[in-house]
Amino acid sequence: MNRTVLIPTYNLRRASGQAKLRGCYSSLIVLFLTLFMFHVLPSGAVAQTTTSTIEGIVTDANGAVIAGAEVKASGTTLAAERSATTDEEGFYRLTALPAGTYQLGVSRTGFATRTSNIELTLNRVVTFDVQLQVGNAVGEVVAVNADVVLLDQNTSATGLTVTPQQIQDLPVNGRDYLDLLQLVPGVAINRQSSGDNANPVLGERSGNNNFFIDGQPNKDTVNGGPAAQFNQETIAEFQVLTTGYRAEFGQASGAIVNVITKAAGMLFTVWRRYFTATRLSTR
Repeated sequence: MNRTVLIPTYNLRRASGQAKLRGCYSSLIVLFLTLFMFHVLPSGAVAQTTTSTIEGIVTDANGAVIAGAEVKASGTTLAAERSATTDEEGFYRLTALPAGTYQLGVSRTGFATRTSNIELTLNRVVTFDVQLQVGNAVGEVVAVNADVVLLDQNTSATGLTVTPQQIQDLPVNGRDYLDLLQLVPGVAINRQSSGDNANPVLGERSGNNNFFIDGQPNKDTVNGGPAAQFNQETIAEFQVLTTGYRAEFGQASGAIVNVITKAAGMLFTVWRRYFTATRLSTR
């Protein structure tokens, strides 16, 4: 006796539709990841031009290096505390730090913890050596105010960083931050021109300068000068490199005007608050 088996066609259609849907989702995920990677890969170069590094050697009172010391950096521009441990030569390095004021703490068993306040400007490597004193009391802390050497011995570039305090205090006609370029040796300001002769550097025309905003190109390749104009109130600080700058800047035989805005600093602050709130909510 032959039996007839009935297969519901709607189940086959549903299964086929689900398979197509899964395939569509997979394609979207692959596309999203590809776009994400293309977005993330250039961020290394951006970070190199807008962030800074603190490095140094930790020693005791006799000058002997201290291995295994814990170095922590905290500040309002960081989402979370950064930390590093000194190697067998007492060396430490904290990288990718946004410009701002940091509290640097160094601790090691048997030594008094030392805390220092460091004001860090953009795109530089600060060498900060720390000497620890033998501590008898548990939790003993030695607090100092550190003066960072203005001369950056880790780079061959010449130029000047215009600090937030200077941007706030110095009088500027029209609140145009580019007028502060006059603080940099070798830079001239031509108020009668807004194009290729507006701000020559060391004899180079303005069109040979390159401008960056928060690590992104901001050069007017047609007329010279910056492509987008920013009010002085939106600028956190900026750096002008006249010679000897690194290859990641490029596209310039004149100067590099490297600007970071207050909005970029606020993004770090918002992320820090979000991270802190998320961490507290999970406890």
